[in-house]
Amino acid sequence: MTDEKAKGLALDDFFAAARSDLPEPSGVFLARVLEDAEAVQAGFAAVPTAPPRAGLFARFADLVGGWPALGGMVTATLAGAWIGFVGVDRIDTISGAYFASAETLGTVNLLPDGDLLALAAE
Repeated sequence: MTDEKAKGLALDDFFAAARSDLPEPSGVFLARVLEDAEAVQAGFAAVPTAPPRAGLFARFADLVGGWPALGGMVTATLAGAWIGFVGVDRIDTISGAYFASAETLGTVNLLPDGDLLALAAE
C-alpha cells in the first residue's frame, strides 16, 4: 500500500466519523429563527399593491416598462422610418443644417441599389 492510499483511508475514516456525529440546533435557537421569520412575513403582508390598470394600451405600457420605454420605442421607430425613407445617401444633405460639417470623409454605401436579397444569394 502506498502513502497516498494510506492518506486516503485516514481521511475516509475521519469524514465517516464527522458524518456520524451531526450537531443538532437547540430549541431556543429554532424558536428565535421561527419568530424572526414570522416577523418578516408579517411585514410583507402589509405592503399594499396597486390595482391593475384597465385598458389594453395601459396594460401594454406597463408590460414594456411604462411611458419612458414607450417614448424610446416611438423615437427609434420614427428615426428608422425617416432613415429608410430618406436613404443613407441623402441624410448628410438633410442633417447638414444641424451639424456644420464641411465635407463627408469616407462615406461608403454598402448596398448601392438597395438589393437586400443579394446577401442571401450564396
